[in-house]
Amino acid sequence: MRYHKILIVSLLFILTAGKLSASHYYGADLYYTHVAGNTYKVTLVAFGDCSGGQFISFPRRKALIHIRQGSKEILRDFLLLEEPKNGIEVTPVCPAEINNTACKGGTIPGVKKFVYSKEFTLSGAAPDWKFLYFGSTDSAVIAGRSNSLTNVSPAGIITLEATLDNTKEHNSSPVYSTIATPFYCVNRPVNFNPGALDGDGDSLVYELVTGMDSNVAVRYIPGFTPKAPLDVVPGAFGFSTSTGQLAFTPRNTQKSLVVYQVKEYRKGILIGSSMREMTVVVMDCINNPPGGVLSNTVGATQLNSVTVKTCKGSHELVFDINPADADNGHIINMVANGLPKDAKLEITDNNTTRPRSKFVWPMPDLPDGDYTFFVTYTDDGCPIASKQTQAYTIRIAPDTITSQATEAGCRKRGVVTVAVPPAWDSWNYEAFESGKVVHKRTGIGTYITSDSMQPGRYVIKAVNNIGCIAETTAEVPEGCFLADIPTAFSPNGDGSNDILYVMGEGVLEMQLKIYNRWGQVVFESRDLKTGWDGTYNGAEAPMESYAYVLTLVLKNGQSLYKKGNITLIR
Repeated sequence: MRYHKILIVSLLFILTAGKLSASHYYGADLYYTHVAGNTYKVTLVAFGDCSGGQFISFPRRKALIHIRQGSKEILRDFLLLEEPKNGIEVTPVCPAEINNTACKGGTIPGVKKFVYSKEFTLSGAAPDWKFLYFGSTDSAVIAGRSNSLTNVSPAGIITLEATLDNTKEHNSSPVYSTIATPFYCVNRPVNFNPGALDGDGDSLVYELVTGMDSNVAVRYIPGFTPKAPLDVVPGAFGFSTSTGQLAFTPRNTQKSLVVYQVKEYRKGILIGSSMREMTVVVMDCINNPPGGVLSNTVGATQLNSVTVKTCKGSHELVFDINPADADNGHIINMVANGLPKDAKLEITDNNTTRPRSKFVWPMPDLPDGDYTFFVTYTDDGCPIASKQTQAYTIRIAPDTITSQATEAGCRKRGVVTVAVPPAWDSWNYEAFESGKVVHKRTGIGTYITSDSMQPGRYVIKAVNNIGCIAETTAEVPEGCFLADIPTAFSPNGDGSNDILYVMGEGVLEMQLKIYNRWGQVVFESRDLKTGWDGTYNGAEAPMESYAYVLTLVLKNGQSLYKKGNITLIR
């Protein structure tokens, strides 16, 4: 109970300081949704401090939105409050304290969510539509930030912007599936994610941006920046621009302004953006947040605790997420959002101390890219429950295989070693030279294999048991450099020693000339594969001794010159 009382006092100290400026906003989201034609629904989601001096204004006021094309103001109008008019409480408290928050007249600080929206029809297509919220309402009440913010001063008024380029296609902003009021404990590693869900399937890029007060940037206290807005343990801060994941270990109690901007790209073109502003509250408490990592992955390579990589093509992807809480005995709740189409996260024993889940996705043939979903973990710590949202990413990208080759000698072949991703349980490969299969292996059960091959350049194509295909090249160097010519041959048609060839390895250039006793050239060749058949001018050459001159350039750069005699025998 002592911890319970200390925590309540600390919460009140941190959160009620905002009453001095009559501020009542913890944070807000601004986004839009395409309805039809050029009609868009603009939405402001506001998170209110139930202890704020002007909290009562939330159900009474309308939010003023500005619509601009570039810098030109097109119209301004009020967003209307949606049902329920009294808002939805989202205070992160344990079930036992749900009726003891400030939202219900209790002593624990409380948070409510209010949604304002309205449909607007734009005048047409333009690349630079802007939807702006400057904190104004239909009264003198404005959306002020808390004066107790610890990383900016002065706090200023909430300012948010969403942008739209509808010159090529219509667009809907992503919807944020988590609340903008994260509460954390000092010196506990935590994760936050806005859980942005984009129904258009656009590529999302996240950025931590400067908080604004109308058209002026807020002033960050020395030691803080928009991209490093939190007071953290040195080295314990990370932010992912591809998933929006914010991972950190807070060093001190704080109430810090954090502003997200999420940009949407379609076919590589920026098509829109939206914003979330929030207050990260860190208290002097001891509750650890639950969390889960990936394990037992089948059908993909696990890159880290939250990311797997697999190939394009139809196959099943399976992995487990089994969360844990460092505080023994805490009950854990798991909620998934943004699962890929046809994917399931099968959760068992949810709301126990050891829930389990299995992700199963019969993957269709999808384009390369990152496919991200979110799991929110909440425990039953009291009075404030620990909650964090983790992004999990499935990366569809071509698999990579590598090869190494040793040179071939005069008496041995070279060795080609092929390595595939460790997740390839069973695989085959073929080696192509000049487009023809010259070597193949099937049913390989290890991720590294070696085979002997002749000198040459090969294309290695490998495929695993789920159909992932990867390709590389291997070149077996020539390590044998020599050439010679026999001193006799017998072109009598018996099939043995009928043709006189220059025998060599590693020959780059060659010229062979053979002379009769009168100095006439009876044969000449520049190709190892072209030999003398013992004829001259279409007739059999006489049995006698012939002189030869052989000049060569070897692949190692060495030049050779040989001359001597050859005996023709029949």
